[in-house]
Amino acid sequence: MGQPKSMTTKQAKDYLNSHGVSDYNLVDVRQAWEYEEFHLPGAKLIPLPELADRLNELAADKPTLVYCAVGGRSASAASIISGQGMEEVYNVEGGAMAWQDEYAVGPKELGLMYFSGGETPLEIVTVAYTMERNLGAFFTQMASSVERAQIVDTFRQLARFEREHQATLFKIANRLDPSIMDEGELEERAAAVDVLEGGITAEVLMEQNQDYLRTAKGVVETAMMIEAQALDLYMRYADKADNAEAVKLLHQLAEEEKIHLKVLGRLMDRKIVSDNSGD
Repeated sequence: MGQPKSMTTKQAKDYLNSHGVSDYNLVDVRQAWEYEEFHLPGAKLIPLPELADRLNELAADKPTLVYCAVGGRSASAASIISGQGMEEVYNVEGGAMAWQDEYAVGPKELGLMYFSGGETPLEIVTVAYTMERNLGAFFTQMASSVERAQIVDTFRQLARFEREHQATLFKIANRLDPSIMDEGELEERAAAVDVLEGGITAEVLMEQNQDYLRTAKGVVETAMMIEAQALDLYMRYADKADNAEAVKLLHQLAEEEKIHLKVLGRLMDRKIVSDNSGD
């Protein structure tokens, strides 16, 4: 029987970035209310008191990363999991409180009202396309509602990113159904979805991020939060899907969100959006 190992939060982020979303188990063993406040994108919620009865929900042939708030409960959880014969188990030291990067918010049911579990891959793509379209429209609207040129330019750049994301989803839809010859046809199939990418509404986004949306840097940080939320949503979708092709597609969409996060990270690193204050 193997013994659990430890990872710092930095090592955990490096691991998650360098592996596909289907290559590991990422488990949050906190309580549901803690998960709802914030959690690592794609984490599966299994509170520690429920863990022993839900071990069958973890893929036994994959490495398992476990975290809690600061590392205490996850250390116990890692011991339980490795005690059942799983060889590669890691406790993330410092836990969620030490996580300094993108995170997701909301209950595990957030956004799932648009996904029953039995959708075809094409139906999943139309939901994703609609969410991307809604977010692009939000960024465009925001660009027309502010006056500071730097913030206007940032919103417009983010709207262009969303158009590129939509084009990627059209290509996927065309592979699934070659009769869909242009985005207009996909638009006609667009699902009746009124939320943005990641499953949150524009109203909630504005309410929770008003202060961030007052600077160009804050706008990009908010966009990064949305992409993290989308990655999380697709992983929760995948956990609910009832056929292998749908799961494979949802994992592909989650990987696309990881790429989008890296693009936004480079945008921040290059200081394209540095504010006049020098921040």
